[in-house]
Amino acid sequence: MKRLARNRNRHRSRRQLLRRALRAWGTDRGWKAIAALQLSASPSLLALVHSLCASPSWWRRALGLYVASQLQRPRPAGDALGPVAYAMEATQALLLAGLHDPHGEVVCAAVSGLGHRPHPEALATLVDLAGHADSGTRWDVAVAFSHYHGPAAIDALMRLAVDADPEVRDWATFGLGTQQTVDTPQVREVLWRNLNDDDEDVRGEALVGLAARRDLRVIDHLLAQLGSDCRVYQLDSAEQLASPALLPALRALEDGLRDSEREGYWFGRLRSAIDACSRASPSDAQADR
Repeated sequence: MKRLARNRNRHRSRRQLLRRALRAWGTDRGWKAIAALQLSASPSLLALVHSLCASPSWWRRALGLYVASQLQRPRPAGDALGPVAYAMEATQALLLAGLHDPHGEVVCAAVSGLGHRPHPEALATLVDLAGHADSGTRWDVAVAFSHYHGPAAIDALMRLAVDADPEVRDWATFGLGTQQTVDTPQVREVLWRNLNDDDEDVRGEALVGLAARRDLRVIDHLLAQLGSDCRVYQLDSAEQLASPALLPALRALEDGLRDSEREGYWFGRLRSAIDACSRASPSDAQADR
Protein backbone atom coordinates (compact mmCIF):
# COMPACT_ATOMS: atom_id res chain seq x y z
CA MET A 1 0.00 0.00 0.00
CA LYS A 2 1.26 3.46 -0.89
CA ARG A 3 2.33 5.47 2.14
CA LEU A 4 0.60 8.75 2.86
CA ALA A 5 2.75 11.85 2.53
CA ARG A 6 4.08 12.97 5.89
CA ASN A 7 3.40 16.41 7.28
CA ARG A 8 7.00 17.42 7.86
CA ASN A 9 5.97 20.84 9.16
CA ARG A 10 4.41 19.17 12.20
CA HIS A 11 7.89 18.45 13.59
CA ARG A 12 9.44 21.86 12.84
CA SER A 13 9.95 24.49 15.52
CA ARG A 14 8.15 27.81 15.30
CA ARG A 15 11.37 29.57 14.37
CA GLN A 16 11.95 27.06 11.57
CA LEU A 17 8.41 27.57 10.29
CA LEU A 18 8.82 31.34 10.38
CA ARG A 19 12.05 31.15 8.40
CA ARG A 20 10.44 28.84 5.87
CA ALA A 21 7.40 31.12 5.51
CA LEU A 22 9.65 34.13 4.86
CA ARG A 23 12.10 32.39 2.53
CA ALA A 24 9.33 30.74 0.51
CA TRP A 25 7.06 33.79 0.57
CA GLY A 26 4.04 33.43 -1.71
CA THR A 27 4.76 29.80 -2.59
CA ASP A 28 2.92 26.64 -1.61
CA ARG A 29 5.73 25.76 0.84
CA GLY A 30 5.41 29.16 2.46
CA TRP A 31 1.64 28.91 2.88
CA LYS A 32 1.96 25.42 4.37
CA ALA A 33 4.39 26.78 6.95
CA ILE A 34 1.93 29.57 7.80
CA ALA A 35 -0.90 27.01 8.12
CA ALA A 36 1.21 24.95 10.53
CA LEU A 37 1.82 28.04 12.66
CA GLN A 38 -1.87 28.92 12.65
CA LEU A 39 -2.72 25.52 14.15
CA SER A 40 -0.30 25.79 17.08
CA ALA A 41 -1.81 28.68 19.03
CA SER A 42 -0.49 29.46 22.49
CA PRO A 43 0.28 32.56 24.58
CA SER A 44 3.91 32.43 23.45
CA LEU A 45 2.94 32.24 19.77
CA LEU A 46 0.52 35.14 20.23
CA ALA A 47 3.38 37.16 21.74
CA LEU A 48 5.53 36.24 18.74
CA VAL A 49 2.73 37.38 16.38
CA HIS A 50 2.59 40.74 18.19
CA SER A 51 6.35 41.17 17.76
CA LEU A 52 6.11 40.33 14.06
CA CYS A 53 3.33 42.89 13.55
CA ALA A 54 5.55 45.55 15.17
CA SER A 55 8.56 44.75 12.96
CA PRO A 56 10.11 47.38 10.64
CA SER A 57 10.06 44.71 7.91
CA TRP A 58 6.83 44.61 5.88
CA TRP A 59 7.36 40.90 5.21
CA ARG A 60 7.36 40.17 8.93
CA ARG A 61 4.35 42.40 9.57
CA ALA A 62 2.40 40.69 6.79
CA LEU A 63 3.45 37.27 8.07
CA GLY A 64 2.28 38.16 11.57
CA LEU A 65 -1.15 39.16 10.23
CA TYR A 66 -1.51 36.02 8.11
CA VAL A 67 -0.77 33.87 11.16
CA ALA A 68 -3.12 35.95 13.31
CA SER A 69 -5.94 35.65 10.79
CA GLN A 70 -6.59 31.97 11.52
CA LEU A 71 -4.84 31.36 14.83
CA GLN A 72 -6.37 28.19 16.25
CA ARG A 73 -5.89 25.66 19.00
CA PRO A 74 -6.49 21.95 18.32
CA ARG A 75 -9.18 20.19 20.29
CA PRO A 76 -8.28 17.17 22.43
CA ALA A 77 -7.50 13.95 20.59
CA GLY A 78 -10.66 12.11 19.61
CA ASP A 79 -12.83 15.24 19.52
CA ALA A 80 -14.72 15.19 16.21
CA LEU A 81 -15.06 18.98 16.06
CA GLY A 82 -12.45 21.12 14.36
CA PRO A 83 -9.89 23.49 15.90
CA VAL A 84 -11.00 26.32 18.18
CA ALA A 85 -10.40 29.96 17.20
CA TYR A 86 -7.80 31.48 19.52
CA ALA A 87 -7.40 35.02 20.87
CA MET A 88 -10.14 36.42 18.65
CA GLU A 89 -10.23 39.94 20.12
CA ALA A 90 -6.45 40.32 20.25
CA THR A 91 -5.97 39.17 16.67
CA GLN A 92 -8.84 41.31 15.40
CA ALA A 93 -7.15 44.34 16.97
CA LEU A 94 -3.93 43.52 15.10
CA LEU A 95 -5.84 43.08 11.83
CA LEU A 96 -7.73 46.36 12.24
CA ALA A 97 -4.43 48.19 12.81
CA GLY A 98 -2.98 46.47 9.74
CA LEU A 99 -5.62 48.07 7.52
CA HIS A 100 -3.73 51.35 7.94
CA ASP A 101 -0.22 50.00 7.35
CA PRO A 102 1.87 52.00 4.83
CA HIS A 103 2.74 48.89 2.81
CA GLY A 104 0.15 47.42 0.43
CA GLU A 105 1.08 43.78 1.09
CA VAL A 106 0.44 44.25 4.80
CA VAL A 107 -2.92 45.87 4.06
CA CYS A 108 -3.83 42.86 1.88
CA ALA A 109 -2.90 40.52 4.74
CA ALA A 110 -5.14 42.52 7.09
CA VAL A 111 -8.05 42.49 4.61
CA SER A 112 -7.68 38.74 4.15
CA GLY A 113 -7.61 38.21 7.90
CA LEU A 114 -10.70 40.31 8.48
CA GLY A 115 -12.52 37.99 6.09
CA HIS A 116 -11.71 35.11 8.43
CA ARG A 117 -12.26 37.18 11.58
CA PRO A 118 -14.86 39.82 10.63
CA HIS A 119 -15.19 42.94 12.74
CA PRO A 120 -17.78 45.71 12.23
CA GLU A 121 -15.13 48.42 12.65
CA ALA A 122 -13.43 47.16 9.48
CA LEU A 123 -16.43 47.75 7.22
CA ALA A 124 -15.89 51.43 6.36
CA THR A 125 -12.23 50.87 5.44
CA LEU A 126 -13.07 47.78 3.40
CA VAL A 127 -15.65 49.81 1.46
CA ASP A 128 -12.97 52.39 0.68
CA LEU A 129 -10.50 49.68 -0.36
CA ALA A 130 -13.06 48.27 -2.81
CA GLY A 131 -11.99 51.15 -5.04
CA HIS A 132 -8.25 50.53 -4.64
CA ALA A 133 -6.09 50.81 -7.76
CA ASP A 134 -4.52 47.36 -7.17
CA SER A 135 -6.68 44.48 -8.44
CA GLY A 136 -5.17 42.10 -5.87
CA THR A 137 -6.36 44.33 -3.05
CA ARG A 138 -9.83 44.55 -4.61
CA TRP A 139 -9.90 40.75 -4.88
CA ASP A 140 -9.05 40.38 -1.19
CA VAL A 141 -11.83 42.85 -0.37
CA ALA A 142 -14.32 40.91 -2.53
CA VAL A 143 -13.46 37.72 -0.64
CA ALA A 144 -13.74 39.43 2.74
CA PHE A 145 -17.14 40.96 1.93
CA SER A 146 -18.67 37.49 1.83
CA HIS A 147 -18.64 37.71 5.63
CA TYR A 148 -20.07 41.23 5.99
CA HIS A 149 -23.72 42.12 5.66
CA GLY A 150 -25.83 45.22 5.34
CA PRO A 151 -26.35 47.84 2.62
CA ALA A 152 -22.75 49.13 2.56
CA ALA A 153 -21.32 45.65 2.02
CA ILE A 154 -23.89 44.78 -0.65
CA ASP A 155 -23.32 48.05 -2.51
CA ALA A 156 -19.56 47.45 -2.51
CA LEU A 157 -20.02 43.87 -3.73
CA MET A 158 -22.24 45.08 -6.57
CA ARG A 159 -19.48 47.47 -7.66
CA LEU A 160 -16.85 44.75 -7.43
CA ALA A 161 -19.08 42.38 -9.42
CA VAL A 162 -18.65 44.68 -12.43
CA ASP A 163 -14.93 45.28 -11.81
CA ALA A 164 -12.51 45.49 -14.75
CA ASP A 165 -10.61 42.43 -13.46
CA PRO A 166 -12.32 39.08 -14.19
CA GLU A 167 -11.02 37.42 -11.02
CA VAL A 168 -12.47 40.23 -8.92
CA ARG A 169 -15.79 39.97 -10.80
CA ASP A 170 -15.77 36.20 -10.32
CA TRP A 171 -15.42 36.27 -6.54
CA ALA A 172 -17.68 39.27 -6.08
CA THR A 173 -20.41 37.61 -8.14
CA PHE A 174 -20.03 34.47 -6.03
CA GLY A 175 -20.24 36.53 -2.86
CA LEU A 176 -23.24 38.51 -4.08
CA GLY A 177 -25.09 35.59 -5.65
CA THR A 178 -24.38 32.71 -3.29
CA GLN A 179 -22.86 33.87 0.00
CA GLN A 180 -25.29 36.76 0.41
CA THR A 181 -29.05 36.20 0.46
CA VAL A 182 -30.19 39.77 -0.20
CA ASP A 183 -32.70 39.83 -3.05
CA THR A 184 -33.38 43.25 -4.51
CA PRO A 185 -33.98 44.48 -8.07
CA GLN A 186 -30.50 46.03 -7.98
CA VAL A 187 -28.82 42.75 -7.02
CA ARG A 188 -30.71 40.88 -9.73
CA GLU A 189 -29.77 43.53 -12.28
CA VAL A 190 -26.06 42.98 -11.57
CA LEU A 191 -26.47 39.20 -11.76
CA TRP A 192 -28.34 39.47 -15.07
CA ARG A 193 -25.60 41.67 -16.44
CA ASN A 194 -22.97 39.12 -15.42
CA LEU A 195 -24.95 36.33 -17.02
CA ASN A 196 -23.47 37.63 -20.29
CA ASP A 197 -19.95 38.26 -19.00
CA ASP A 198 -16.90 37.37 -21.11
CA ASP A 199 -15.61 35.14 -18.29
CA GLU A 200 -17.17 31.67 -17.99
CA ASP A 201 -16.86 31.53 -14.19
CA VAL A 202 -18.51 34.93 -13.78
CA ARG A 203 -21.40 33.75 -15.98
CA GLY A 204 -21.69 30.56 -13.94
CA GLU A 205 -21.77 32.36 -10.58
CA ALA A 206 -24.40 34.79 -11.89
CA LEU A 207 -26.54 31.87 -13.06
CA VAL A 208 -26.36 30.17 -9.66
CA GLY A 209 -27.20 33.45 -7.91
CA LEU A 210 -30.30 34.00 -10.02
CA ALA A 211 -31.41 30.39 -9.56
CA ALA A 212 -30.99 30.73 -5.78
CA ARG A 213 -33.40 33.67 -5.95
CA ARG A 214 -35.89 31.59 -7.95
CA ASP A 215 -35.75 33.98 -10.89
CA LEU A 216 -37.71 31.82 -13.34
CA ARG A 217 -36.71 33.99 -16.28
CA VAL A 218 -33.40 32.13 -16.22
CA ILE A 219 -34.96 28.77 -17.20
CA ASP A 220 -34.75 29.39 -20.95
CA HIS A 221 -31.15 30.53 -20.53
CA LEU A 222 -30.36 27.37 -18.57
CA LEU A 223 -32.07 25.04 -21.06
CA ALA A 224 -29.72 26.31 -23.77
CA GLN A 225 -26.73 25.28 -21.63
CA LEU A 226 -27.73 21.82 -20.43
CA GLY A 227 -25.56 19.94 -22.92
CA SER A 228 -22.79 17.40 -22.58
CA ASP A 229 -20.24 20.15 -21.85
CA CYS A 230 -22.21 21.86 -19.09
CA ARG A 231 -20.52 22.46 -15.77
CA VAL A 232 -21.55 22.17 -12.13
CA TYR A 233 -22.83 25.76 -12.28
CA GLN A 234 -25.66 24.66 -14.58
CA LEU A 235 -26.46 21.53 -12.58
CA ASP A 236 -26.54 23.40 -9.27
CA SER A 237 -28.80 26.03 -10.85
CA ALA A 238 -31.17 23.33 -12.09
CA GLU A 239 -31.33 21.82 -8.61
CA GLN A 240 -32.03 25.23 -7.06
CA LEU A 241 -34.83 25.97 -9.54
CA ALA A 242 -36.31 22.46 -9.19
CA SER A 243 -38.46 23.01 -12.26
CA PRO A 244 -40.11 20.13 -14.17
CA ALA A 245 -39.44 22.14 -17.32
CA LEU A 246 -35.76 21.22 -16.94
CA LEU A 247 -36.37 17.50 -16.49
CA PRO A 248 -36.32 16.39 -20.17
CA ALA A 249 -32.99 18.10 -20.80
CA LEU A 250 -31.46 16.68 -17.63
CA ARG A 251 -32.64 13.13 -18.41
CA ALA A 252 -31.36 13.42 -21.96
CA LEU A 253 -28.01 14.49 -20.55
CA GLU A 254 -27.93 11.43 -18.28
CA ASP A 255 -29.01 9.07 -21.05
CA GLY A 256 -26.12 10.26 -23.21
CA LEU A 257 -23.46 9.34 -20.66
CA ARG A 258 -21.18 6.34 -20.98
CA ASP A 259 -21.00 3.91 -18.05
CA SER A 260 -17.57 5.26 -17.14
CA GLU A 261 -19.04 8.76 -16.77
CA ARG A 262 -21.71 7.69 -14.28
CA GLU A 263 -19.65 8.42 -11.21
CA GLY A 264 -17.83 11.25 -9.53
CA TYR A 265 -18.84 14.69 -8.32
CA TRP A 266 -20.27 16.01 -11.61
CA PHE A 267 -22.55 12.98 -12.02
CA GLY A 268 -23.67 13.31 -8.41
CA ARG A 269 -24.69 16.90 -9.06
CA LEU A 270 -26.59 15.79 -12.17
CA ARG A 271 -28.50 13.17 -10.17
CA SER A 272 -29.30 15.75 -7.47
CA ALA A 273 -30.68 18.11 -10.12
CA ILE A 274 -32.82 15.34 -11.66
CA ASP A 275 -34.15 14.35 -8.23
CA ALA A 276 -35.04 17.95 -7.35
CA CYS A 277 -36.84 18.56 -10.63
CA SER A 278 -38.63 15.19 -10.38
CA ARG A 279 -40.10 16.09 -7.00
CA ALA A 280 -41.72 19.26 -8.37
CA SER A 281 -45.43 19.04 -9.14
CA PRO A 282 -47.01 19.51 -12.61
CA SER A 283 -48.55 22.78 -11.40
CA ASP A 284 -45.03 24.05 -10.81
CA ALA A 285 -44.22 23.37 -14.45
CA GLN A 286 -47.15 25.52 -15.57
CA ALA A 287 -46.10 28.29 -13.21
CA ASP A 288 -42.52 28.12 -14.50
CA ARG A 289 -43.56 28.49 -18.13
